[in-house]
Amino acid sequence: MKRTIIASFFICLLYSSVSTAQTFESATIYDHMDYLRRESIIFNSNQKAYENIDGTPYLNREFKEGKVFLKSGDVLTGDFRFDLYANHVQFIDKGSRYVIAYPEKIYKIELDGNVFKYIDYRIDAGIDEGYFIELVDGYYSLYLKKSKTLKDPVATKPYQQARPARFVDHRDYYYIKIGEDPAKRVRNKRELIRLSGEYGPEVESYIKENKIRLSREFDLVKLVDYINNELINELGSK
Repeated sequence: MKRTIIASFFICLLYSSVSTAQTFESATIYDHMDYLRRESIIFNSNQKAYENIDGTPYLNREFKEGKVFLKSGDVLTGDFRFDLYANHVQFIDKGSRYVIAYPEKIYKIELDGNVFKYIDYRIDAGIDEGYFIELVDGYYSLYLKKSKTLKDPVATKPYQQARPARFVDHRDYYYIKIGEDPAKRVRNKRELIRLSGEYGPEVESYIKENKIRLSREFDLVKLVDYINNELINELGSK
């Protein structure tokens, strides 16, 4: 039963892609199918490469049951895991491992107590896209970006043993997304106050009065909830 549902995942993603365009030639559909096959081949080869590296690239090593909510309205279930190093979500079908090929078709993924969303966000070079963990859902949404870094191997030296390449946790970053705008990283209080726009003075006062520290996730959640539930409702209605 689970295999049937997961197999339907590819079909739903394919048909959701078709429905967003006026016409789709059969050759184009075939190109999409070929892309899906390439994704599975690429992943299987990467899987072998991972075996020679210490640590883990995954948020959780084991595949766990989760739900995928498509923008089309369909809800799919299966066994998934999140590859932090590659920033993609993997699943199993008939003994083969695959990567979700069309993340932009997904509204959200519920997995192991977390909600993942594939969103656009600002980087120094412009705008990028990727998976984030959603912490607050609202007009002001708060996201956590987790990632892994691959450290190079260390050769044998006098009084020092060789060490293989290894995956290590990268620093967590927090992002705020306002409406449909690309998410912006929360770097410091001054930028956060400026990011709050017309609510800046109130946000600044709230940060001071409640001794908000941007390095604490609980404080950030509390602050963004305050903006959504109090400032927007009170000041936005005036």
